[in-house]
Amino acid sequence: MGVQEFIEQHYAEKISVEELASRIASSSRTFIRRFKKATHNTPIEYIQRVRIEAAKKKLESSTMNIHEVMYASGYNDDKTFRTIFKRYAGLTPLEYRNKYNREMAFA
Repeated sequence: MGVQEFIEQHYAEKISVEELASRIASSSRTFIRRFKKATHNTPIEYIQRVRIEAAKKKLESSTMNIHEVMYASGYNDDKTFRTIFKRYAGLTPLEYRNKYNREMAFA
């Protein structure tokens, strides 16, 4: 399993750069450089993007509350989740849900 696939399957868990580097028997520094060259994101940015995409899907299609979505997406801190979500989605989680979740809009 490649590193990107590992991240996509385990995004809700705590993932460290050191853990990812060890999966490919590389130093953290070399791993970060190679990962960024391949994906145009640092490993942390990539993990954040995967987590926010997962959160967006949950906000679009579920009735989970914002905190449930936050925890299910691998975040434990409300402020961090909102800040990173807004950075990548352009809206707060609540604004995003109100705009894209049709079921919640008509509930």
